[in-house]
Amino acid sequence: MRTRDFIVEYQKTLDDSGTLIKDMDIVDPVSALYLEFEGTNGSTDNKANWLSDVITKVEIVDGSEVLYSLNLSELEALHFYKLGKTPTLFPSEWADGTQRHGCFLLFGRHLWDQQFGMNFASLRNPQLKITTNIAAIRAASATDGFVSGTLKGTIIAKIMEDVSMPSKYLMAKEINSFTSASGEKRIDLPIDYIYRMLMLRVSARYSDIDLTLSDLKLTCDSDKFIFLNRKVKQLDAEAFAQFGASRLKHDIVASYNDNVEILHHKEPDCRVWSTKESPGEYIAISYQWSGRLRIMVYDAAGAAVATDRKLTMVEEGHSFHGTLPIPFGIMDREETWFDPAPYKKLEAVLTQATADHACQICLEQVRPF
Repeated sequence: MRTRDFIVEYQKTLDDSGTLIKDMDIVDPVSALYLEFEGTNGSTDNKANWLSDVITKVEIVDGSEVLYSLNLSELEALHFYKLGKTPTLFPSEWADGTQRHGCFLLFGRHLWDQQFGMNFASLRNPQLKITTNIAAIRAASATDGFVSGTLKGTIIAKIMEDVSMPSKYLMAKEINSFTSASGEKRIDLPIDYIYRMLMLRVSARYSDIDLTLSDLKLTCDSDKFIFLNRKVKQLDAEAFAQFGASRLKHDIVASYNDNVEILHHKEPDCRVWSTKESPGEYIAISYQWSGRLRIMVYDAAGAAVATDRKLTMVEEGHSFHGTLPIPFGIMDREETWFDPAPYKKLEAVLTQATADHACQICLEQVRPF
């Protein structure tokens, strides 16, 4: 096999709010798309506002048929669970700073998977759609948000040559989104294609996923077959044991007793230090949990510093972007994955423990051409 990179777009200026549409007229097998985004912060700061939040949808469509659809947070989390490596993430709150996030949209189990890949040539009108909204968290601003007109995107196709055209790919979609309430939430799941992984997400910050959704049951044909019936807290512990922790560098702006938002929701382990602009100052963390930590900044004399400082942090943890991966079988062996075809109805039954939190269910399936 010979591999090559094809640059579909390089630092293309994206609309503050809109959808970039690119025809994908590639004739060779594509193992993955590498997607990278940049945006510039305002002149004061851009707190708790990440590129993951403002790339609101990444889709591959064939005419009206949707073949792949996740937002960037979900795509970044899936990158980690598939590769075991943190995506290229450099979130920053610094004044006039540039944020950069990059990750793979993988059509296979891993990069250069010859059994699974995208065959754009078999489709009639394949397109990549990237939807943006830089005001998703905070209004576009020259001072404390993303600066209007600074959002850019790069798209690189990872192409395989001298191999047979794959007959299938791994399709990932957000299949349901809801706001938690109370009691049970029953969601019909598709029964069309084989399941490789299901991913739950609670995107509300400052709440562990198991504090919002306490139980998960996957049931077929009114409990004729129950795939699992588990506590979400236990599933999260198993996921941590299987996938481990991710790590990234994160530049922040904070002063004494400030809350700082982070990308890892469970078991965070963050280290923070001052930049050269504030020598002699001391940094402490009073607590860190559920996507948040509290910073304590002191000057050389031990007095609290009430003015924001540029700080740098390495954050580590799991439940990346508030997600929980649930694999079906051995992740590299298709014959161990779950085939829902024998059943007429498949449901996810979620027990809701906390109300008013945004929740999503994503599914990765085997999609033949």
